[in-house]
Amino acid sequence: MIRKMGGIQRNNNIPVLVNNGKIAIKDSDKAVMLVEAFVMVHSNDNISGNMTKYSEQKVRENAYIFVKKNPSGSLLDIEFTLYELKRALTGGKNTSPGKDDICYEMIKHLSDLSLSTILRLFNKIWETGNLPADWKHGVIVPIAKPGKDHSQPINYRPIALTSNLCKLMERMVMNRLTYVIESRGIFAAYQSGFRKGRNTMDSILCLEAEIRKAQINKEVLVGVFFSDVEKAYDMLWKEGLLINLESLRIDGKMYNWILSFLFGRTIQVRVGTVFSKNGTPQGSVSSPILFNLMINDIFHNVDKGIGRSLYADDGALWKRGRNVSIVEKKIQKAVNEVEKWTNGWGFRFSLAKTKVICFSKKKNNPSLNVKMYGCQLEQISVVRFLGMWMDSKLNFRFHIQKLIEKCKKGINVLRCLSGAEWGASCHALKRIYCAVIRSNIDYGCIVHSSANKTLLNKIEVIQNQALRICCGAFRSSPVASLQVEMRELPLQLRRFQLRLRYWCGVKGHLESHPVRLLLKDCWEYAYKEITSFGWVVRKEVNSLKMKDHDIAPSVAIPAIPPWLFPMPLINLQIHKVIKKQEMSLPTEIVVQQYISQEYYSVLQVFTDGSKEPESGRAAAAVYIPTFKIKMAKRLSDYVSVFTTELLAIILALQWIEEVQPARTVICTDSMAALSSLLSGKSEARQDLVLEVLQSLYRIRQLRIEVTFIWVPAHVGVDGNEEVDLLAKKALNHPQIEIMIALSKAEFKRLITLEANKKWQDIWNSGSKGRHLFQIQESVGKERKRYGNRKKDVILSRLRIGHSIESRSV
Repeated sequence: MIRKMGGIQRNNNIPVLVNNGKIAIKDSDKAVMLVEAFVMVHSNDNISGNMTKYSEQKVRENAYIFVKKNPSGSLLDIEFTLYELKRALTGGKNTSPGKDDICYEMIKHLSDLSLSTILRLFNKIWETGNLPADWKHGVIVPIAKPGKDHSQPINYRPIALTSNLCKLMERMVMNRLTYVIESRGIFAAYQSGFRKGRNTMDSILCLEAEIRKAQINKEVLVGVFFSDVEKAYDMLWKEGLLINLESLRIDGKMYNWILSFLFGRTIQVRVGTVFSKNGTPQGSVSSPILFNLMINDIFHNVDKGIGRSLYADDGALWKRGRNVSIVEKKIQKAVNEVEKWTNGWGFRFSLAKTKVICFSKKKNNPSLNVKMYGCQLEQISVVRFLGMWMDSKLNFRFHIQKLIEKCKKGINVLRCLSGAEWGASCHALKRIYCAVIRSNIDYGCIVHSSANKTLLNKIEVIQNQALRICCGAFRSSPVASLQVEMRELPLQLRRFQLRLRYWCGVKGHLESHPVRLLLKDCWEYAYKEITSFGWVVRKEVNSLKMKDHDIAPSVAIPAIPPWLFPMPLINLQIHKVIKKQEMSLPTEIVVQQYISQEYYSVLQVFTDGSKEPESGRAAAAVYIPTFKIKMAKRLSDYVSVFTTELLAIILALQWIEEVQPARTVICTDSMAALSSLLSGKSEARQDLVLEVLQSLYRIRQLRIEVTFIWVPAHVGVDGNEEVDLLAKKALNHPQIEIMIALSKAEFKRLITLEANKKWQDIWNSGSKGRHLFQIQESVGKERKRYGNRKKDVILSRLRIGHSIESRSV
């Protein structure tokens, strides 16, 4: 939009292409030239002679591997279910279709009967291990790489459009494979790429902590950064991947499906079809996890005393010590092991992007001579590692400079969209600020918060500029008033909030998580006060007494393979029945009649949860009218209402599993809980959703039928009103009867409350912004907006106390 406002139009037409003296002018000639260029990327000609000999020898030695396997008889081999298909559908994005023109939206709106037909196709493919040829055909859309010569075919990025049906089945297959890999602990602990619950901060924080320790101990830290594997996906050795799968005992139908998926692929750029020689196809759902499997043991033979991290194909090795020459030798030995591994598995790190750096507080850093592939690696003073610029002194001066340059572009966007009397609304501008500017400020702020105050104040200036533009305030407006008016935390509190959020995410992981080590005691923390993440967050957690709270798993892995879960029987029809009645009967009578007719001889169980917002108390209750059974338990404080509803359902299922009635209908007024069970996913409480599904699996094994039905709350339905009263009474129980760990989302609410409390203290005790303080004493409150830029700007200026009227006075 900004480009259009400036009269800049994007030209997507491919210019005349030139390659090896040949010129392509017509679209058909361009397509042929691009096809040839893309095929060369995948060609075996790119592999070194030694690697070719090694791979050919390896293939001969393992010839028995590259054929279809017999069914293994394991749980991994069983047929896919309709529930798996529906869960995969909810996780899919509305991507462009392949040559078959089947869109995701078309599949999502199919009936269960039609989905069952697709499921039979998937199971036939799963049984035979033969993917349709059309599924392995990709229509390539060439996208020009920015800043490159667009007359050269190699400067185009091939975007493959493949069948959405194939992507759907890929997602189902990869869901199973991911469960096997994560439950067995196959991935290395230092691998953070493409893994649920992991992110780039894991690697950055581990490195930052080691650098700070080196500075305290007056040591140097030598790091080697492998920023890119040349043609990582394109040149992946497919036979080597199959050898890896065999060593991991991935066999049977899973192996056969991957074997068929990898080989026999074709691409087409408008005209012409050619076969690909190497690589997992980019743009496929399977690529990330298969690549992770291939590169997983790249640092396996590196000495254990060497620090390491891996995020997809971005890796790093580091070692600290006082004797630079000894550290250099150990790093060189580690690099040699990596080089040996890459030569053996068909990878090659880009020498232009592989750098070495020495972190030290000394004025003059020593020169290093670290070699890879026979070439000396370039030594630099500032390295970009996973989006963060880290200088040799680790003062983050260069990173903050780059950050400000990027944010200023966002400031210009806000200026383009607003004026004093025209432009986007304050609310819209605030959202643009959060998306374009604050997102950049937030990234890595838990790391660069150790920079000195002068540098951090420069980031504050950027935020203040953005907030002034959003609300139309004058430059003289107090910063504290701007923040309250726009409901935007001061940056030091924002960093406090994000630190604790990251901490609770890490606490939910196993001890093998690399950042867990940073949360433990070490003598450096006691020796000197430092602003490193590990030291600061431990201090904050202890002061807030959060250390004793249990945190639910960040990544819940069920004991039962998720593809065995039965599809929950969920009835959401009551709201349609109520609409049809057109208020001719009271809602409670309509609901009770519907339940009586549909579930005449079925045992009815009512569940409900309750929470007291002020005290944080929570409770769950179950009521079974037939047997006059009442169960009400007080839960751990501060859990969400969603958690209480799921706990009530779990209590009901536990009773059903024990008593074993033939047929039961569970009545609940929580649409959120039923929606989560239907999709099998929940961002808030995946652990409890999985617990419900595991209970349903055990109950189904007992041949007991359980149905869930949604009933509207507070309309006078007898059983629902009774269980609601039970849950509210349980809030007053003197003791907590069921201890439950808080989820990351629930912990975030507590952290937000604590940050707002600190903000309120600053607002109360501050000397600036007293004019607005007289109008609004509480922070974090949303004021009424009129949607009219001119009115909103005038009102904001009057509230802040800096307006044209006040200036004239």
